[in-house]
Amino acid sequence: MKQVHFRKSVMILKTILLVLILSFTFPFYEGETTSALESLSFVHHQGEQPKPPLHSTDQMQPPAKVDYHNLDAGPSTHAPVQVIPLPSEEPDSNPSPSPSSDRNDAAIPGTSPNEETSIPGTDSQPASDPALNPEVNDETGEEIQANAGVLLQTLLDQSYRHEGEKVAYLTFDDGPTSSLTDQVLDILKEENIKASFFFIGSNAERHPELVKRVYEEGHGAGNHTYSHVFKEIYASPECFVDELLQSERVLQSILGEDKTFRLVRFPGGSFGKELEPFRQAVNDAGFGYIDWNSLNGDAESVKAKSPKKLLARLKETVTGQSGLVVLMHDAPGKESTVAALPEMISFLREQGYRFELLPGSR
Repeated sequence: MKQVHFRKSVMILKTILLVLILSFTFPFYEGETTSALESLSFVHHQGEQPKPPLHSTDQMQPPAKVDYHNLDAGPSTHAPVQVIPLPSEEPDSNPSPSPSSDRNDAAIPGTSPNEETSIPGTDSQPASDPALNPEVNDETGEEIQANAGVLLQTLLDQSYRHEGEKVAYLTFDDGPTSSLTDQVLDILKEENIKASFFFIGSNAERHPELVKRVYEEGHGAGNHTYSHVFKEIYASPECFVDELLQSERVLQSILGEDKTFRLVRFPGGSFGKELEPFRQAVNDAGFGYIDWNSLNGDAESVKAKSPKKLLARLKETVTGQSGLVVLMHDAPGKESTVAALPEMISFLREQGYRFELLPGSR
């Protein structure tokens, strides 16, 4: 009998305790769930929700609520989900302003990304425009660097628009990666296409043979910072430029000290007012940056998408643009990109695009 009363007492106490716990919990619950991804403040987990088609603007709109001053460190090389800007809700809206956007209407007359104009990393002749080649103090070279950055930026901005032709620039971020980068290069070689690879400097140190193969086969080399750790690279504009210089030194140690690697892609993109000081610092240091206006979606979710879905996402973002800068990745886990690449190339050819390297990538 005593045991029965004891068991009842224990059950009553457990019930009371459970009620107390629930009474404190439910008032604060608002029907929302969280995941490990949401703890990464710089990541926008877009999941598998349908994406509206892009509009024919020069670049995509910036991602919302990216706090570049309060970032978790994340992995040492790349975030599990890339910050991918989504298209604007308004068809006629313009992309967020950037230091380069004001120069679009004042581009050098008669020039295009393929013409011989003096830019870092090329063998072309210096431009004759005295505004781009001022007399400066050779001791600092700051004005020379700034004007070189402005000139390269002007050419890169022109990549988004072409008169009377359609040009596609295939770009691959976050490599080089063992096996995947080789597979991408094999496909590009078979298709007789050149692409631009934005290397993470620390990855380039681990795989110098892949960097050499990329460059020796005529592809472009771009700078994607040394670490790709958001908390470090976006600590300040100075930290960002230091990472670019560190990554450039790595590429020079592999490909030759006589070369410069001044083509840059910001991890997560250079979009938004928050990064305006960073964009300006990059140009002042003699670099030029490029974003994208098309993508295959290979970094829009943690779960790998099928090659079919990647091809469908690419088709959504082409929208007949005359200059197409396509964002893809040769990072670990992007096997679907490799599998989908031949079909994506075939589709772009069917749409009338020819393939070129980005200015400043050689």
